[in-house]
Amino acid sequence: MNPPPAAVRKFPPITKQRALAIAARAFKRQGGQFKCYSNKPDDCRLYQLNTDHPCWYVYPPPGDAQPALRSSRVMVISRLNGEILYDGSAGDEG
Repeated sequence: MNPPPAAVRKFPPITKQRALAIAARAFKRQGGQFKCYSNKPDDCRLYQLNTDHPCWYVYPPPGDAQPALRSSRVMVISRLNGEILYDGSAGDEG
């Protein structure tokens, strides 16, 4: 027999600060400032991600100081459990 939904203890949601810490741990290079968004930015086109989870969209700092036309890197982190659901191109080049 399953307990009633009100009796099930849920984990606290992942905060913005926790999402930034998860992203910093996954990102190997040091230095620079991460940007974190609670909603998917308009110029972020993730073709390989289909999720109904509430997420944080974290952009790590660029890898080098060389100017170049390239896509940003984005990490999509679940607000429910802190899992990195996507780590790759944001599809925003240009």
